[in-house]
Amino acid sequence: MRHARRLRANLEQEANLRQWCEQRGLTLRTTNEGHQWPITEGSFLAEWSPSSPKLVIGKRGHDGIHSHDYRQALKVIADFYRKQEADDAAS
Repeated sequence: MRHARRLRANLEQEANLRQWCEQRGLTLRTTNEGHQWPITEGSFLAEWSPSSPKLVIGKRGHDGIHSHDYRQALKVIADFYRKQEADDAAS
């Protein structure tokens, strides 16, 4: 029941998350009936599972970050994305 409530609450915010991604040149897809939210741009990948709630950056599942709602997920994604952009610019 808790997972379903969490998923439903975050699905209601999908448009806000999509707009946030578009403003930053990121692409949001939702798959598996909303249970998986991959966010991509070039080599950057963040996968958020709002019902779990787990956020994985760059296919490092063992380093998953506990993230209950989309605002928490966005903060972490933004931090990692900025770092990757800076690293890419430096190389």
